[in-house]
Amino acid sequence: MKVKKEIIITEQDSNKRIDRYLTDNYPHISRNQWQERIKNGNVLVNEKPVRNSYILKTNDIITFYYYKKPEPEVNHHFKIIFEDDDLLIIDKPPNLPVHPSGNYKKNTLYTLLKEQYNYEYCHPINRIDRETSGLILFGKNPEIIRNISKIFLTNQISKIYYTIVFGKFTKHQILEGYIGKHIHSKVIKRQMFINKNSLMDFLKLYKNNYSDNTESFTIFYNNHNYIYRYAKTEFIPEKIKTIEHPLYNEITLIKVKLYTGRTHQIRATLKDSGFPIVGDKIYGLNENYFLKFLDDTINNRDYQILLLNRCALHCYEMSFVHPGTKKLISIKSSLPEDFQTLLK
Repeated sequence: MKVKKEIIITEQDSNKRIDRYLTDNYPHISRNQWQERIKNGNVLVNEKPVRNSYILKTNDIITFYYYKKPEPEVNHHFKIIFEDDDLLIIDKPPNLPVHPSGNYKKNTLYTLLKEQYNYEYCHPINRIDRETSGLILFGKNPEIIRNISKIFLTNQISKIYYTIVFGKFTKHQILEGYIGKHIHSKVIKRQMFINKNSLMDFLKLYKNNYSDNTESFTIFYNNHNYIYRYAKTEFIPEKIKTIEHPLYNEITLIKVKLYTGRTHQIRATLKDSGFPIVGDKIYGLNENYFLKFLDDTINNRDYQILLLNRCALHCYEMSFVHPGTKKLISIKSSLPEDFQTLLK
């Protein structure tokens, strides 16, 4: 289906070349591809064709068309492993989005619960990515959602994950630092982890408002503000396996405990500590795998190098005091089949 896209340029994005602006905001399309589209008149500004060198002005309207793909198929085989009047805990398979987003509208866990199981009200408390498997908690009424959300915000819930990384991860360690947007990545949603031990070297590169023992700070780069927030994660290696691979000789199964809840915390921390997650197209071996995935050019050879066709991340255990009954809830999810197969 052909879809029309219109963008109104804000003052913040004025004075940029149109080809650079489009590449920065839609990085799954290369700059050369955008330049070709602009040259051929497939991108208009104020309903007129322009050159690639056109400098955008405030309130300019960029118009282009794209073809919307059919909604992708997903894995519907989830399990309800705990339920009472207030809460619902699901064991989610990989390749199932939690809530509607992007190309996924109906094929989501949220939609399946509402339409197939007739839940009048259910809202995800913790959100895990489409490719991540394991436990996800839903609230069944507004009051419980408010109460359980407070537990998450104050870190009164214990969450344990398992992941598989490239490399020989041998040391039980707690990594502390800061997480925020990766300012040099082509992938808009990619985060970066700055280890506390190397923080001062990072801060020297940018104007910032950091102060000792702060929970967050802002850097100023390329006319934008980027916020970095404190993150703490514990990593416990459990199994190392030798593999045949063009880049690595081993993979490691790691148990992970979160002490904070930042976006992509586990993935970014491991990637920027030298241990990319198996199957991760963004934080794995090279983010270009994600751009190829978006462009439908990723192939079987790519997946052979990634080792899995999804990010090897699994929410294994969740423990918390039920805000209604005041009883301890502790739920586990077995390691998924693809993890077990890879580690044999």
